[in-house]
Amino acid sequence: MENYSSTLFTNQSILMKSKKTLFNFLLFTSAFIGSLFVMDKPVKASDSPVCPDPSTTTITSIYDPSDSSSFFELTGGYGEGEGGFCRSTPETYGVTVFKMGFCTKNPGNPTGSSILEGSKPDYSSCTWAFESTSGEVADFGAGGSVDLSEVASSEPAAGVYPHAVMLISKDFRIKGKYGPVAGKTYYTTSTFEKSSTNISDYAVTTAPLKSFDGPSICTATTEKNVVVGGTISAYLLDSTGTMLVSDSADTGAPCTGMEKLLGVMNMSSDLTISDTTKGLKMTFIVTNNGMSVITNGGEGTPPSEIIMDSGPFSVTFETF
Repeated sequence: MENYSSTLFTNQSILMKSKKTLFNFLLFTSAFIGSLFVMDKPVKASDSPVCPDPSTTTITSIYDPSDSSSFFELTGGYGEGEGGFCRSTPETYGVTVFKMGFCTKNPGNPTGSSILEGSKPDYSSCTWAFESTSGEVADFGAGGSVDLSEVASSEPAAGVYPHAVMLISKDFRIKGKYGPVAGKTYYTTSTFEKSSTNISDYAVTTAPLKSFDGPSICTATTEKNVVVGGTISAYLLDSTGTMLVSDSADTGAPCTGMEKLLGVMNMSSDLTISDTTKGLKMTFIVTNNGMSVITNGGEGTPPSEIIMDSGPFSVTFETF
């Protein structure tokens, strides 16, 4: 399919029918708390526009301030948000999952007023439905399914939970394309931030999460970002499980030592799990969100190519 359509994915869900292994079978069109907001970009991905659909919009160039049909101009140009950055839909999205569960308090900010930067998250109010010390690889595709190990699944405790929580890798695997732009379609390759216009190079790329702001700013936490189904907060953790400390002085030094990402979704409606709960329906949403499309060029030169990175997504829950 030459043109990249925003309808490539539809939001999908699964009914998990066994209470004993409530999280064992997951049908994904995206991940749960993946690369939530900004993957080293100049602005938050959630604030960027949805990418123009090349199947309905003619994009005549990558970067030309005098060309109103250029990708740069169509995604904001020199306006407040600036251009050259937008949200699209990946063909494949993957993470390594360590924990999934529910909490009565946000483990990264249990009081709601003090982020636990420099400390370990407070998991005392959480119940886990999936735990794996080594982590389990989960790659998601349109209409595909991921079978997380039954041995690592367990029954979450009955209760009323406003927060859904996931502990995952800081690295995300994405595969996607965008175009045509000036007659060319750009594909992800096995090298991060390197695209190709040759379909034979089309491959999954590994996109690391280093900050929730720009590439030269260490912003290790972000909270209350609005998504479908609630708000999402996220925290970078080091190898000991301690939350990284943001560089409040903005010295220009990037974050270091990040190993995992703790994602916390404050659901619009609390999730109730009771003794009569038979299963859980989880609907994952990635359309026009899961992949960032960005102009790229050499230092001091106009952008000459389009590259892809990971992007935000959300999930909703229903019990039955």
